[in-house]
Amino acid sequence: MAKKYTLLRSQKNRVFEILREEGLEPADFKWVKVNSGGTIIVSKLDYRDGTYYFQFSWYELNSWCVAAPGKYRAMEYEHPRNWSEHEVCFRNWTRYLKREINAPDLWTDIEKYRLLFSSTLSQQLVNEPISACEADKIREVLSSLAEKIEAKFELSYEQREFVRDKLDYLAEAARRQRCTDWTYSVLGVAVTIVTVLNLEQYHAETLWRLAGNELGQLIRLTV
Repeated sequence: MAKKYTLLRSQKNRVFEILREEGLEPADFKWVKVNSGGTIIVSKLDYRDGTYYFQFSWYELNSWCVAAPGKYRAMEYEHPRNWSEHEVCFRNWTRYLKREINAPDLWTDIEKYRLLFSSTLSQQLVNEPISACEADKIREVLSSLAEKIEAKFELSYEQREFVRDKLDYLAEAARRQRCTDWTYSVLGVAVTIVTVLNLEQYHAETLWRLAGNELGQLIRLTV
């Protein structure tokens, strides 16, 4: 017969409070009961679709919790000795969770842009040099993009200089690279900017759209 070692109402209320304290919306979470260790029923807190979760496993013979995501792995086990230590483990998990849900998916983004650029590049028959006139226009568009990024995001002086430096690199590269090669340089620089600025997901997506709109003009210039 299964034994229940689920959380008390007061403990669940404390979990609610910790979520609020850490800036997470409790409505994004739901409680479920899961079978742990064969005949042990414990409480598990799912975040949205359950990809991320925290499982409270605590009974008289043993005590552990399961954190997904963990600090360094997709799932980690910890062994708190009492409820206070359980709270510490849970609070740490909320921070790992925020780290993951706020992180932009750079590899998905780069694949999306690779497919977009590959479709554009398929129209080209020859990897031709970029003309001086096209290179001048590219510099103008890149300068405009730098101004728009600075206006849209509250960047530090170092971040503004970094963005300018990378876009200046693309402008100079347009004078010495052929159009196909330069297009892939654009992709690499765009990913590097998003990565180094370390923007939260919403802002990273905004930056991708802004860069896509402006840099898309440059790709068309070289086709």
